[in-house]
Amino acid sequence: MLNKAILCATLGLAVSVSAVEKQKINFVLGVDGDFKAALAAAKSSGASESNRFVIFVPDGEYNITKVTGDEHGKSVFDASNVSIVGQSVDKTIIWNTTDVEGISTTATLYFPKNNNMYMQDITLQNRSSVSSSNAARQVALQQNEGDKYIYKNVRLLSGQDTYYTKKGRTYWEGGEINGTVDFICGGGDVFFEGTKLVMTRNGGYITASQNPGDWGYVFNNATITVSNSGFNGTFYLGRSWGRAKTVFLNTKMIAQPKGEGWGPDMNSAPVVFGEYNSKDGNGNAVNTSQRKTYFNGGKDGSTATTLKTVWNANDAAKYTLSNVLKGSDNWDPTKLTAQVNAPRIEQEGAEIVWADDENARAWVVFVNGKYKANVVDPSFSLDGVATGSKITVRAANSMGGLGAYSNEVSTVEANVTYYKVTIGDAIGGMVSTNLTGNKVAEGKTATFTAKPNEGWTFAGWSGKSAADIETSESKVSIIATGDIELIPNYTAKGTTVFQVEDGIITNAAAESNNAGFNGNGFVNFAAGNLSMVQVPIYAEVAGEYKIVVRYANGSGKARSLAAAGPGVCAAGIDGCKEAETLAFEATENWTTWDTLSIGAKLSAGAGYFTFATIGGNDGPNLDQLELILVKADSTTSIRGLAMPSLQLTPTTRVRLFTLTGQLLRESSSLETENLAPGLYLLQRGDGSLFRQQIIRVK
Repeated sequence: MLNKAILCATLGLAVSVSAVEKQKINFVLGVDGDFKAALAAAKSSGASESNRFVIFVPDGEYNITKVTGDEHGKSVFDASNVSIVGQSVDKTIIWNTTDVEGISTTATLYFPKNNNMYMQDITLQNRSSVSSSNAARQVALQQNEGDKYIYKNVRLLSGQDTYYTKKGRTYWEGGEINGTVDFICGGGDVFFEGTKLVMTRNGGYITASQNPGDWGYVFNNATITVSNSGFNGTFYLGRSWGRAKTVFLNTKMIAQPKGEGWGPDMNSAPVVFGEYNSKDGNGNAVNTSQRKTYFNGGKDGSTATTLKTVWNANDAAKYTLSNVLKGSDNWDPTKLTAQVNAPRIEQEGAEIVWADDENARAWVVFVNGKYKANVVDPSFSLDGVATGSKITVRAANSMGGLGAYSNEVSTVEANVTYYKVTIGDAIGGMVSTNLTGNKVAEGKTATFTAKPNEGWTFAGWSGKSAADIETSESKVSIIATGDIELIPNYTAKGTTVFQVEDGIITNAAAESNNAGFNGNGFVNFAAGNLSMVQVPIYAEVAGEYKIVVRYANGSGKARSLAAAGPGVCAAGIDGCKEAETLAFEATENWTTWDTLSIGAKLSAGAGYFTFATIGGNDGPNLDQLELILVKADSTTSIRGLAMPSLQLTPTTRVRLFTLTGQLLRESSSLETENLAPGLYLLQRGDGSLFRQQIIRVK
């Protein structure tokens, strides 16, 4: 069901790269859930280019055919700004099986229109139940649209059409692609640096370029080989599927193609077929004297042409990584693939410690070669780890990609007392800590940082250990001498403008590719399954409001959404019919923003305003909501302790805050005399648990 209103209630190559914000791995496959759960978490995370969602996949084989696959086993991964990082390319395998053949129906992973994707140290394999001996089309990885894909040390295994691209810019660094026929096919601008290309049968083609971008497929320092010595080399570098552009530079040809190099055209002649500085497996120049230069254009011959296919250095000079991929935003993917130096670890007491590194997003800890934890501080507690265990640590870069393993440390026994750590839940934010679990060793300094969500502010700490804190700052440190119990308190900022991309997003995406938005981006809904966003809002007073919704709709026709305020369910969700249907008229394009206003009756406090698609149709892009008070409800003056619901005892502690988080008063009783009229946040409790509510003073 739809979330109801929440009224401020229960608490609850190693190189030097630029410094990154510390942040844990967001999801560990097999620990936090299966691949379906990982996809759902990524889609609802509100990830952005500056705050990506990282999925770590420990060594193992993961059959996702029936986990996220459709009736034929194809899995759609439709979240942007996501990293999928494996532990090792040889032992981390995500695979599927399909019962059909086809280039559009079989992908192990399909990216429909993703942006800013990153994948490292992982194998994708299509283990089709359809025989590959007849060159059945079975895709391991398909990217349809979107932009800025990075694959570092990724291996793709299948037969025909192993890797299928369409649009956008893509960078491959290292890695391996296996196949039989056209196993790298499609369009876009793709730069392959040092990638291994493995032909797995005779008579095939490495590439089939179709309607490419400005540059097409560019292979630099690639290696071409075959999967076994029984092959006689009857394969081609590629063929033209549709006005092809394919270039091979500085290629090591352990296995060499047929003398003509390029195969017959499928339905049109190529625009660019080029080859420069090809070497054999011993470093000698390949004989390219028989390379094909005339292309008849295939079926009707209307595009027949003659090309220079064997190039000199001048011909090849412009095909640099920068020229191919920089685009209008000067994208340099090599800055994102740079790995963080391996740490030097050692045991100190009951911990493994190492030096901090500003370039590391986090560190991943392995015990006896298996994933154990990921941390943002340079230490790992050995609580629960058997003596003699072998510990290694790897640093994650800004994209979540893991660098080399550290030195290995075999643990020795350490007699240490541990204390329990409890962090209470709270509306409006979360807490990060340097601890790896819910225990802390005696004498260790435990650090806690309260992180309010957008639209909220930190309002102080409560709990049994709050008395040990000598600061009101959001980051506190406690030396463990007993159990630690803390509760972070957050209050809304009282703003009247709320960004939609800060909401809880389901089957939609937070994006920033269309200019003119406010905040950090906007929400792009998806057609098909129910797509929605729950936007956190805060009303300082109860009453009637005008909600001004800022949106863009460049589709050329009106698009509708169901809208539901706090306490109202949205149409299409569990059969609810109470929501209002809103028609968002077309705007000139997707960078033209307009507003639509609706009325809503809101209670004082925090809640969610929900927008959902209707009948599987797509929606507009939503940017922000603005609350304008039309008429306030009448309220009862609250003076002193004249509140029946507030029960105070001699041990009760009472704290009074402004809605921006400023502590005004703290005592065992509450007096509101001499307070300016307005709304305040009241917290009360016995020191271990505080409850909070909004009160009004006239």
